[in-house]
Amino acid sequence: MKKDKLFAPFLMLLAGAVVSLMMYFFHYSTKEMLPILLAVLLVFYIAGSFIQMKVNSFVRQIKEEMAAKVAKEAEEAQEISESMEAGEKAADDGIQMDGVT
Repeated sequence: MKKDKLFAPFLMLLAGAVVSLMMYFFHYSTKEMLPILLAVLLVFYIAGSFIQMKVNSFVRQIKEEMAAKVAKEAEEAQEISESMEAGEKAADDGIQMDGVT
């Protein structure tokens, strides 16, 4: 399983743990704790899912930009090598032409 899929559950459980401890220290009753904890878990799961979705889209966008950059560099390298080969051919032709005269 990919690590990026664990962000939302981790955020939800971390928030649940913090809220549970805080409610325990402030002496909430169990009847008060459970609905609040459920609401916190739902809110933080939704927030974590949204953040995870945004991070994944940013990572995908960065990967696409890097792939485009690599493709552009490869294309430029190909053009440079083709122009160098053409220059070498022209130089070889010039040497042969000088030998003929």
